[in-house]
Order: sequence, then C-alpha cells, then structure tokens
Amino acid sequence: MGGLKYNAIKEKKIRILEQNGCRADDWSQVYIVEGFDPSKVRNVHFGGEVKLGKLSGMLTMPDGSERMSGIRNAYLHNVTTKNNCYIANVHNGLFNVDIESNVIIENVGKILCTGDSGFGNGHQVSALSEAGGREFPITSKTSAQAAYLNVLYRHDPVLIARLETIADRHADEIKSSRCYIGEGACVSNCSEIIDVFIGEQALLNGVSKLKNGTVDSSKEAPSLVGNDVIADNIIFQKGSRVEDGAMISSGLIGEGAKIGKQFSAENSILFANSEGFHSEIASVFGGPYTVTHHRSTLLIAGLFSFYNAGSGTNQSNHMYKLGPVHQGILERGCKTGSSSYLLWPCRVGAFTAIIGKHYSNFDTSNLPFSYISESGGKSVLVPGMNLFTTGTLRDGLKWPARDRRTSADKLDQIIFDVLSPYTMQKVIHGYNELTELYQNAEKSQEFISYNGIRIKRLLLKTSRRYYKMAMDKYFGDMVIRRFDRENPSNLRDIFKYDEQGAPGDQEWIDMCGLLCAKSRVDQLVDQIKSGNVESFDALQAELKKIYDCYEADAWNWFLTHYEKVNCVKLADESAENLNKFITSWKDTSIKFYHLIQQDSQKEFEGSVNLSFGIDGNRDADFENVRGRFEDNKFVKSLSEEIEKINRKYEAICSALS
Repeated sequence: MGGLKYNAIKEKKIRILEQNGCRADDWSQVYIVEGFDPSKVRNVHFGGEVKLGKLSGMLTMPDGSERMSGIRNAYLHNVTTKNNCYIANVHNGLFNVDIESNVIIENVGKILCTGDSGFGNGHQVSALSEAGGREFPITSKTSAQAAYLNVLYRHDPVLIARLETIADRHADEIKSSRCYIGEGACVSNCSEIIDVFIGEQALLNGVSKLKNGTVDSSKEAPSLVGNDVIADNIIFQKGSRVEDGAMISSGLIGEGAKIGKQFSAENSILFANSEGFHSEIASVFGGPYTVTHHRSTLLIAGLFSFYNAGSGTNQSNHMYKLGPVHQGILERGCKTGSSSYLLWPCRVGAFTAIIGKHYSNFDTSNLPFSYISESGGKSVLVPGMNLFTTGTLRDGLKWPARDRRTSADKLDQIIFDVLSPYTMQKVIHGYNELTELYQNAEKSQEFISYNGIRIKRLLLKTSRRYYKMAMDKYFGDMVIRRFDRENPSNLRDIFKYDEQGAPGDQEWIDMCGLLCAKSRVDQLVDQIKSGNVESFDALQAELKKIYDCYEADAWNWFLTHYEKVNCVKLADESAENLNKFITSWKDTSIKFYHLIQQDSQKEFEGSVNLSFGIDGNRDADFENVRGRFEDNKFVKSLSEEIEKINRKYEAICSALS
C-alpha cells in the first residue's frame, strides 16, 4: 500500500472525530494523509494501526445510486485505506485489510484476515480422481493447459514436482497477513469475507460467505460474486460470475465462466466460458466451454471440454469394490442426452453424442463424430454420423462467438477448429480400423465388438465412407486456407512445408483446448523439468508460442498425411490429379452442407408442429412462432457457404491452370 504519505493524526482532528461519535483504542496509532476531512467520518471505532486517505468525491453504486465518500458506523482494526473510499455499516468490523482508492464497502458483516494466507493460491484440489492421486495446487494464474499438465502427466513425477514449485512460489509471492481490496471494487450486503483477495473493479453483492480465496478482477474484465454464494478454498479468475446461491468448495472458476442458480461444486475446476447452473459436480476437470444447466445432473470424476450435459446426466465412478477410484474422459465436443448414464472408466471420442444408459466400459477415442445409444441393454456405436448434424456445425460456430473473456492477456489458449489435425488423425485411424473390422467380420454377424462397444456390421462400410468425406473436406480446406493466406498466382507455390512448423509425422493432442503437435508439449515439459521455465509468466509465454505455431504445424501435418493417404506428395501430383482433388473438395463440401441442411429441415417437417395451433391453424401458428425453413438464419448461412465454396473453387482452378 505504497504511494501515500500518512502522518500521525493531530489533536484538532481527533476532537472533531470524537464529536462525530468516533473512538480509538489508541489515537497514536491512527494516521491520516494531508487533506483528510474528519467531518466525513462518523460513529467509527479504530483499533490497532489505522491509516486513512482523503475522503472527497462521489462514488457510484452498481445500481446507479451515488454515495459521498466517507466512513460511518464501522469498526476498523489494522486497516489502511487510500483515497476516496466509502465505508458504511460494517457491523462486525474490518480486520487486517488494505483498501485501494475508490472502494465501496457497505452493509457488511465482517472482512477479516486471520493470519498469513495465500488466499486460495496453492490450495490442493482433487480434480478428475475423487480418491486422490491427481491433487494439484490451484492459483489465480493457473490456465487450462497448466492444469492439464498437473493433472494428467502423473507418469512424470519430476515434471509434477517442478509445476508444484512454480505454484508454491506464486502462492508465496501472494501470501500476506492482510486482506486486499483492489481499486474501484464494491463489497455490499455481504455477511462474511475471511482471508480473501479482491481484485480491482470486482463486485461482491449479497455474498453469504467467502473463505480463503481470490476474486481476481480488472477494469477490462471485472468479476462478480453475487447473492447467497458460499465458497471456500477457491480461485475465481478475471471476468467470472458466481452468484444465485452457488456453493463451491475447493475449486477454480475460469475467465468468463458463469456459475449460479444453486450450482454445487466440490474439488472441481471449470475453465474459460464454462457454465454451471442448478447441477452438481464433484472432482470434475472442466475444460473450456463445459456447460451443465440442469438440476438433476451430476458430473463426477470426468474430463470434459466443449461439452454440453443434458438433464439428468450422471456418471458412476465406483464398482462397489474399492470405492470411487474410477475416472472417465469425454473428448472435446461431446454431448450427453437427457438421463444419460456412463459407468466409469470410459473414454469417448471427440464430438460424440451419447444417449441412454451404459453399463459397460468402452473406448471410442479413435471413432470421433459418432452416436452412442442403448439397445437391448447394450451400448451401440454409430461411427461418423455426427459429422453431418446441425448441432456439430452450430457448436463450431458458436464457441468463438461466445467467448466472454475481455482480458488482454487471456490465460487459456484455445483452438476452436472442429476439423483439425487432432480430430483428423482420429478420423484416419477410425477409417483404417473400420476397414479392418469390415474385412474380418463374418457376414452372418449382426454386430461386431469394438473396444467394449458394439457396431452394426452393415454400418461399417457406410461409416468408413463418412470418414473419407471428412478427410476430403479437411484436406481441401487446408489448401483453401493456405491459398487465401498467401494468394499465389500459381497454386503449386504453396505446396511446400512450413519452415516454422513441426514435423508432420507425429501425434496431435488436445491440451484442454490447445490443439498441438505432441513434440511441442514434450519440448515444454523438458524446459520445465530443466528449470528453464520457473514461473507462471514464463509458462504462459511458452504456451502462447505453441498456440502461435498452430497454423504452421497443422499445414505440415496435412502435407505429410496427404502423402500417407494418397501415396504421393501433393507437390508431385499431376495437374489432372490436382484438379480431381480440388473438385472432390468442392463436391464433398457442398454435399456436407446439403446433409446438414437436410438435418436442419427435420426441425420444420413431420410431427414437429404437433403442439402448435391449440385451437386450429397448426401450420400458421408454427410458421409465425418458428418461422419458415428457408428464412432461418442458420439455413441461409449454409446456402451462403455453398456459394463461397463455388467461388473458391473457381479462383483456385484459375491459379491451378
């Protein structure tokens, strides 16, 4: 709390304070700045060492009403304030608190620091594994990628030790015996705030209890903690909103996340733009855009990202033997339907929709974009069907559009692409595995078994064709993206490896939102273990480098896998084959969007209007409420995409010729 010079209060101002009903245990421990106006202070008891800044100017409450800066009806014990604060009706007192300028504190029970505290930084959270073994220290600077390394790289104890040292060092830097309230913050109508660091411009209104935590906040990304919230051992990152009776114990809420409506979370982490309402989660690792909105939903001991939980979604992480020791992974983009159930352990491939109850353990990670349903008490997989649904395309468009983070330096590094080297490597694996399954299956078989789940034999060939369409589209998309970026006069000029990119013959991983070549992560791990990365700022800088390499790495991956799939380098293709490749991309992309249009049309035909037109005129009522298919904004965007594809095709054919 530097920057202001505090002097011992003089007798004249002491007399004015006493006339205003103020008392001090020891007036020699009260200090003020030059220009302090004692007339603005009434009915205040000073204990310990108290330092007071100027009191002038008006402050605006969140509801728009104004308050004249001043202090009244409060007990201040070991408190320092900077200029122009408004403190009123603090019933049980402020104890060991540093307060920046332009802060509002009104109708508060108690704000207290009990001793040396890291304010939630360094607190161990048992994410993903409820029975322990994956505990890691949360901090205000923990990104989804830092948490990913902490929780999922337990095979490397040296790395884990280094990461814990980084977190401990940060917690030590934060540690203080005094609470902190940042400039422009507002704390009103709150009951108990104990051992809490409150960032600038944060709004705490109606909070029941906060204990041992950080509400990180800034002018560009203010945070909110609202009515009836009870939370302990927590980190709320910048721009987060936690309100409406949420109960959180041992957890982290990421940037731009929204939590409320009696949501309950224990030993869980939810990163950027996640949403939790009504539901309950325990030992959850929720990557970016983990969403659960329904009262009857319980998520437990799972890894999720870009995930939407249907009502009544539930998992079980024990088999009534050794307790809750199991865990599950739903790769990015999965959805669960109403009343779905999964028995952990399971691993579900990216962008898979899960319907029904499943009592077997299965691994579909190499068969993304699928449907998992229940038939006759058995789990059945339909590979590739989710590629051509309205929901998958809409999700890919809405996630970047719904990024609520407003900080200049965002913690979580996020690649939003639905089709990417990460998903496409799985599509290629899936294509090869379906081919092998089809060749080896007996024609008398109705179902074949695959990693604990069943697939209809007659769908193997169809699903393989879907994956081939995905490959054709993605490979063509990559050429179009590169063409648009470099705008060459001759198409062949872009068919060279990017010198800044990683080798294309390696595995890709989803580092909880950050899609990257595994060698990039391996290099980062080596840097951390060698001591070259010793702080969160250094770690964040390295993660940003990986993020910035995405386009170059993805291009090199594409060129390598084009050659593997087609047995010829793209640069060596004949003009005729290049023409076929581009034409195949155009035809596949248009077919892709037509299939999605057909899926969208289901929302406008058949029995969907059964509940409309209660007293007749069903079609007219439906049209006036839902609109017409051809006028739908999303449907129109599909037609526009098809027009763009045709224009791109003509431009690239011109460059090819």
